[in-house]
Amino acid sequence: MNRNAAQKLRLALVAVLTAALVLSVAALAAAPSKGKPPGKPAKSGKPGKSAKAKSPSAAQYQYGKTKVTICHKGKSITVGGPAVKAHLRHGDSIGRCP
Repeated sequence: MNRNAAQKLRLALVAVLTAALVLSVAALAAAPSKGKPPGKPAKSGKPGKSAKAKSPSAAQYQYGKTKVTICHKGKSITVGGPAVKAHLRHGDSIGRCP
């Protein structure tokens, strides 16, 4: 096989792979999502109750899953386990404020 034929073969292969990639991305973009969209709170099912009251707070998902109560600048707050060391370094204490 000469050099020109090899280049044409490579170009054809690149074209086929590019077309396959474009088609697969288009198919994924057009596919309907299954279930509810992420981030939407579940409905409580009880009239008069707001969905916001049942939705989790953003603090539940920050800095790990283990939560620790600390006294921070005179107020009791709850932080993730990995954040405790940083709070202790600047003078906070573990446990509720007095």
